Amino acid sequence: MLFFRKLFLTASRYRYRTVILFTILFIIVNAEIIRFLEPKTFENSLHAVWWILTTMTTVGYGDVYPTTEAGRTWAMIVVYTLGIGLFGTVIGVIVDGISQYKKRKEEGKLSYKGENHFVIIGWSAKSKSTIKELLLCDEKTDIVLIDEFEKTPYEHERFHYIQGSPTDVETLKKAKIENSQAVLLFAAEGIVNPDLVDGKTLLTASSIERYDDGTEKNIYTIAEIVNEKHVDNFKHVKIDEFILSNGSVSNLMAKSAQMKGASHLFTQLLSRQDGDGGSDLWEVSVSTEWKTYGKAYEQLKEKGAQLIADRNDLNILKKWNDPIPKEARLFVICDKQTYQKL
Repeated sequence: MLFFRKLFLTASRYRYRTVILFTILFIIVNAEIIRFLEPKTFENSLHAVWWILTTMTTVGYGDVYPTTEAGRTWAMIVVYTLGIGLFGTVIGVIVDGISQYKKRKEEGKLSYKGENHFVIIGWSAKSKSTIKELLLCDEKTDIVLIDEFEKTPYEHERFHYIQGSPTDVETLKKAKIENSQAVLLFAAEGIVNPDLVDGKTLLTASSIERYDDGTEKNIYTIAEIVNEKHVDNFKHVKIDEFILSNGSVSNLMAKSAQMKGASHLFTQLLSRQDGDGGSDLWEVSVSTEWKTYGKAYEQLKEKGAQLIADRNDLNILKKWNDPIPKEARLFVICDKQTYQKL
């Protein structure tokens, strides 16, 4: 047992690939040696390799075995002793590698390898809800979180955690923000002063812009702002959309007070959590058949979808006969089944 323990510790110091290659070499060399010692028993190399593998991994099947003293002696000294120990070492190294990978992934030390993902910067109750919503909306899209926790705060097969500062270029590289669909900056929790909160967001946004200048990918960035007065301070930084933390809730409360039940309408449009049967907000591609907004409205209506806006313009009915521009982005309200047919 002491011998096998020393063998495992020695092998663990080397790269996994080296241990695997050494094991393969051991099998091939010993297969040729046993063929040389017992040419009548082992007629070809495949026959010999089969016996080596079954002996190393099990007690053997008994269909073939050495019959001469030289063959049996070699089997006892080399194959039984070193072979079985070496195979156990390989299994241990593989298990250790899997454990190390899992540990490094939990600690956020592994780079993300995919693309077309969403990058969330800053863990909070709001970002957690956003992550759940994004995972629910698209069953194929991954979510990458950047924060400085020692271990991942969330577990999901399509969730990847990157530990580090979002102002660090290496951290942004690990998250592959240049290949993402969008980067979402959330206001930091635990900081009472709103000036400091928005200041931290501004610093992160500046770091992303500097990184984006080097990639020329035009990273789409959405930032949460605590104080509306600070929006002007972000004008020199490339932010595609601003979300006001307190403004959204305040406006929704006011609308609900004026029009009772309005909050349920907005909640349903903003969330997919009502299920596939509920109506949601979707973006649709512009068809070549749609020459005007009126034509698009009528065709979408026939399919069960309601055209409501082009980008942030809600006056579709007033533009009935206007041609649809190339840069148009049309939004509709419908259920998931209808959207999939569009």
